[in-house]
Amino acid sequence: MSENSSIESNRSAGPEFNLSDEILSVIPTDPYEQLDLARKITSMAIASRVTNLESEIARLRHNLNGKDRVIVNLEDKLSQLEQACREAELRLNVTLQDNMKMSKERDDLVFTAKKLARDLTKLETFKRQLMQSLSDDDSSQAETVDIGTYDQSVHKSYPLKEEVNGYTLHHSFGGSVDGRGSSGAASKQALQRFSSPYLSPLLTPSDAPKITSAISPQRTSGSTSPTIPQFQRRVSVSSFYPSSQQSSAANSPPRARPKPAQTPRVDGKEFFRQARIRLSYEQFSVFLANIKELNAQKQSREETLKKAEEIFGMDNKDLYLSFQGMLNRGVC
Repeated sequence: MSENSSIESNRSAGPEFNLSDEILSVIPTDPYEQLDLARKITSMAIASRVTNLESEIARLRHNLNGKDRVIVNLEDKLSQLEQACREAELRLNVTLQDNMKMSKERDDLVFTAKKLARDLTKLETFKRQLMQSLSDDDSSQAETVDIGTYDQSVHKSYPLKEEVNGYTLHHSFGGSVDGRGSSGAASKQALQRFSSPYLSPLLTPSDAPKITSAISPQRTSGSTSPTIPQFQRRVSVSSFYPSSQQSSAANSPPRARPKPAQTPRVDGKEFFRQARIRLSYEQFSVFLANIKELNAQKQSREETLKKAEEIFGMDNKDLYLSFQGMLNRGVC
């Protein structure tokens, strides 16, 4: 009793710490023991606090690692997006360049199309004028030489004027022969009108044409007219040959006359009419374009002749020869 009373007296005498009676009942009375108990209680509190802080640190580190992974993923996505952006810019630049090239090509094509349209219009106008000219010329074809039928008609009809032994012989274009005196100017005009390089050379007595039945000789009043050098041919009357040779020459068929190397002299309109008839529409159009290139001085005569030979081919060799002669004379 005395000890308890002393403790209570000491407690009452010391400062008040606002401790409950239960705590005060278990606290030792010795001050050193109280300090040791306080140290232990403090250590326990510190350890508990440290444990709680470490748990919080671990949780925060886990969250930090998760955030780091999210950052890495976002950085990867950012790099991918930057790469895609660079590729898109490259594609955009290429597309813009292609667009500029296509715009330039479009302008060039539009210009070329307009130029071709103008050329086509000119060609169509030239073709219509040429067709109209050829159609208008159909009525005067008796004055020109038909290339397609020349080889057959040359044996039947040809113009010729010769004077032998005082007789003047006129071979008309229709094939008949009559003897009449005429002026030199008319004969020269007829010869120039129907002259052709396809006439055969000098005739032998056996090659003399059948002229005895159609000749009515007349003496010319004046001097004899000179022989035309263009034909280089002589025709004899019946008195120069025996009757046997005249009969054999009259009854024998006409011999084939060789073609000279010289190109035939053909009228330009007749040539184009024959070309229009014997060539197809495409070939004739190409031929007209070939002539236009020559007239525009875009190609030489040799190139024009080469293209014309390809267009005419072997079936229309006579047209090519006529065209060559026209170029040599400067008709086209």
